[in-house]
Amino acid sequence: MSVDAVVFDLDGTLTSFSLRILDAKREFVKRIRGMGIDLGALDERKPAEIIITYLERFHGIPREYSRRILDECIEPYELEAAERAKLRGDGRTVLEMLRGAGYRLGLASNNSRKCVEIILARLGIRDFFDVIVSRDDAVRMKPHEEIIVKAIERLKTLPRRTVYVGDSAVDVIAGRRAGAHVVAIAGGADPRERLLENGADFIIDELDELLEVLEVIEERAL
Repeated sequence: MSVDAVVFDLDGTLTSFSLRILDAKREFVKRIRGMGIDLGALDERKPAEIIITYLERFHGIPREYSRRILDECIEPYELEAAERAKLRGDGRTVLEMLRGAGYRLGLASNNSRKCVEIILARLGIRDFFDVIVSRDDAVRMKPHEEIIVKAIERLKTLPRRTVYVGDSAVDVIAGRRAGAHVVAIAGGADPRERLLENGADFIIDELDELLEVLEVIEERAL
């Protein structure tokens, strides 16, 4: 096989998109501005990683401090989403088929480890994954590639032998930076047009279409 690992995003990809991320980031931005810090044109529509990097580079605020504030703001929303998370479509069947076909499976999420573990336990899919990397396991979050790269390394494979599946432009950018084949699933955080603009290799509407995409990738490698 030219691909031996599949790495998934979680919220909006394996589960229905339910995290009120804009509300969480709005609180984060409000906390930062309340400290008298000018964020310029940055607001809650920008990825949290971009805001944190800006604070580090232009205001000298340690990344660890900004991350702690972010965690305080976002955790209540993540726990709320975890309690109502539902598997997307034929998620369990797809995971079973991938494992049955011999693929190693990983999870690479900007969510906290606590939130990820709660969701996986609630949905009964924890044992499908060989590797889980959350924002707690990395210095930088997506759209930086670190979380995905760590998942690939821990799966003991190479980026070119890995497919990354996500639902947002942030996922697409991070997956491309990591060097993986990038499959975007529509109906999550971002519209199809934005996924295409950011360079998704494939776009699917349902998770079971991933199996066909893997066949296409394998055929192209012949």
